[in-house]
Amino acid sequence: MTQSSLFYRPKNGWFGDVMPIIDGDTCHLFYTHLNADDTGSPLFSKKLQWGHLSTKDFVTFTEHPIAIEAGERDEPDLLAGAGSVIGPVEGRYIAFYCGINPHAPATGKPEQVVLRAFSEDLMTFEKDTEWQLQAPAGYYTHAWRDPFVFRQSDGSWEMLLCTQLDQVSGRRSGVIGRMRSVDLDNWELEDPLWQPGITLAPECPETFALDYENYILFSTYSDRFAVRYRRRDAEKWTIPAWDTLDSNDLYAATSVNFNGESILIGWLATRAGDRDRGERQWGGDLVAHKLVVREDGSLGTVPLESRTGGYNPHPLDVQVRKGEWSVDANSVSSAPAAGLNWLSLAEVDTRKQSICANFTVSLDADSEESGIALFADEEFSRGYLLRFEPRRGRFVFDRRPHKISVPFDYDAERGYVSQPDFEIERPLREGLTHEVSVILEGTCLSVYVDDVALTTRAYDLRDGLIAAYVSNGSIGIHNASVGVRA
Repeated sequence: MTQSSLFYRPKNGWFGDVMPIIDGDTCHLFYTHLNADDTGSPLFSKKLQWGHLSTKDFVTFTEHPIAIEAGERDEPDLLAGAGSVIGPVEGRYIAFYCGINPHAPATGKPEQVVLRAFSEDLMTFEKDTEWQLQAPAGYYTHAWRDPFVFRQSDGSWEMLLCTQLDQVSGRRSGVIGRMRSVDLDNWELEDPLWQPGITLAPECPETFALDYENYILFSTYSDRFAVRYRRRDAEKWTIPAWDTLDSNDLYAATSVNFNGESILIGWLATRAGDRDRGERQWGGDLVAHKLVVREDGSLGTVPLESRTGGYNPHPLDVQVRKGEWSVDANSVSSAPAAGLNWLSLAEVDTRKQSICANFTVSLDADSEESGIALFADEEFSRGYLLRFEPRRGRFVFDRRPHKISVPFDYDAERGYVSQPDFEIERPLREGLTHEVSVILEGTCLSVYVDDVALTTRAYDLRDGLIAAYVSNGSIGIHNASVGVRA
């Protein structure tokens, strides 16, 4: 079955950790598929298994049968966890994956081991039940997962793993382990690739080169729920000033070189109760960005061209709501003024269609705040705000209204304010002109400011006005366009 979707999710479950491999003009995406009926209790089989998609453009996805099924209760892969696929090697592909069985420690066996399966066509895999790789001495027996296998320049193979040192404070014992092999059967332990002392688990580790720079990519949940990276500088891994590659709602991303682009692929977490204030859940919808290298060697994320094309123009309907504005075709600008001034550009509804909007934003360095509102109401009292604060050197994705329990506001909810990521902020690039793209599909929302992506959920608001606003200053919106897909 083929599905057109910018944020793919299987109909009977969740999209999880992804393992890409290229075959000609097709990118195959193996991923950890979690069944929709999973209760998720610690000793309940989560039916984690390898799903399989293929795509040529990251817009249209072909669904294939389950590639690696979960094992039985007494087998090491009761849950078939993340890993990587290599090949062809001597005519066949090899999937290295993590076998997880929460019942195993009760019988004296490790909970997590590395397993493998073979395929000749990337469609049907046969498990190698005679082979497994366990954590060696010095490493925590039950944390040995996410094997990322790649070939070195000398022809040998290297495996990176999410693991923990056995004699270090548990919540900070996570390292990227490393093993080496010449035949893919026998593996020897090497020193850890990265030993930061900051996290319980650097999950889905990967190393890659881009524009002559070398990076490691990993995800963490014990200190920050985020996809993070480090850059190689001489003999050490350096820490970028901002080391995340999206918001704290994106997780377990990995990269692939495809059609001349380096593409970052991860999953956007669903939220409990399908509400903005719900707790994050494991797995969700596929997210893809293009990775770019900045002049200082740090990484940025921009939209894939395939995901911003193919939209039908949505006519702008510019209506000045408050203040003095100049309106000229697809550009608007406000006169400097005190207080709030705003205008609406279009009315949209993501329950009926997907949306891609683009803007060039000219900021006033002295304004209190300014930006673009999504799904604003007629009173400008609700909406998702892309808020620029140049004096503070940041931009923010914000959710309004803010609610808190007070004696005279009986409908307020204190819990919403106390939830994490009430505001998602990132540093604002120098200068007062910024390029903005917004992609909305269903409850999935990606906002790009220059080369920084923020992806999050938009459950509570699904329809309303796209608007420009400013408080105590001025703003210009140029080259505005809104596109829709049915």
